[in-house]
Amino acid sequence: MKTSRQVCRLALVCALAASAFVFVLPAAAQAPKVAYTTGQKAPAFTAKTTDGRTVNFPGDYKGKVVLLDFWAIWCGPCRAELPHVTAAYEQYHSKGLEILGISLDRENAAAKLAAFSKDNKMPWPQVYDGKYWKAALAVQYGVRSIPQPILVDGNTGIILAVGSEARGSKLGKAVEKALAAKAKK
Repeated sequence: MKTSRQVCRLALVCALAASAFVFVLPAAAQAPKVAYTTGQKAPAFTAKTTDGRTVNFPGDYKGKVVLLDFWAIWCGPCRAELPHVTAAYEQYHSKGLEILGISLDRENAAAKLAAFSKDNKMPWPQVYDGKYWKAALAVQYGVRSIPQPILVDGNTGIILAVGSEARGSKLGKAVEKALAAKAKK
């Protein structure tokens, strides 16, 4: 009798776990990876870069297209995305693209971040506060996964592309489209 009760409890636990898998995971998979989307206004902020400079966003970026690049050294997909980001910078920086890296690295990683940026030819400024997933700008923007690119018009603060719209081979196309639209104005 004790064995049949245990079997019933086990069956109930398995059924509950299965229903959680069916109903909770799809909802989580569909949850946005950032709180803002294309067409919305990006939140303004003031932050210190690793070189000690104060950045006022978007005010310091008038006339530019800005890629806010939420990433971290420890993030494999971020490292895989880096060639696309550096290629976009090399191709479009002289035409008006600026990149602002926002590092979600852990505490006491500033020296490692500086060395990584130098070794990987990342001349753009980095914002880093050592708070990992609780980094101030990641929290402000609702970033839940990285890499998380957000392409913004520096004049209006309007988000032009976010996430997969601005990753991989789509990054260059999004930047080119944004710069072409800016040139028409």
